[in-house]
Amino acid sequence: MTNFVDSNSFEVHDDYYTPKSTWELIVPYIEYVNYHLSEYPKIWEMCLLNSNEQSKEYLQELLPNEIIGDKNCNCLLPNDYEDECDMIITNPPFDTEIKKHILQKLVQLDKPFIIILNSINIFSKYYHEIFADLDIKYIIPSKKLHFDKYDGEEYIESKKKTSFYSIFVTYKITNKNIHL
Repeated sequence: MTNFVDSNSFEVHDDYYTPKSTWELIVPYIEYVNYHLSEYPKIWEMCLLNSNEQSKEYLQELLPNEIIGDKNCNCLLPNDYEDECDMIITNPPFDTEIKKHILQKLVQLDKPFIIILNSINIFSKYYHEIFADLDIKYIIPSKKLHFDKYDGEEYIESKKKTSFYSIFVTYKITNKNIHL
């Protein structure tokens, strides 16, 4: 199994993380799920890594749900969060080998999820093989999502604009594809 760690380039501050503005785009869909359940589902942010749990903090600010997860958890190994959560929201690492394992884990868990992926991923062979039996839906932003840089101490808005388009891949969240 691939080791679940941030890229080696993290020391040179070449890693990017999901800003609050990106998570804000999915709030209406989580509110929809909340509305249709008798209680708020517990959400696992499964890919925190070196993000110092900033993503988890953003989700806690935006949603009434309990957000669980921590940066020391290897989501690829059995852990308490996978049993405890009702839903998963995350932005997996960019590394393809790690991403494949995370996608396989999502299928294994069979829980509702929203994940952020580079849109090119949905055309890959591995993506189609892993999600072949799932009713996957997409939330497609009208513009590119941009990511924050972490300099080892704080998050800074990246001056470099993202060169690729990202989408939200969903399972058991919505019954149709959505264009934002």
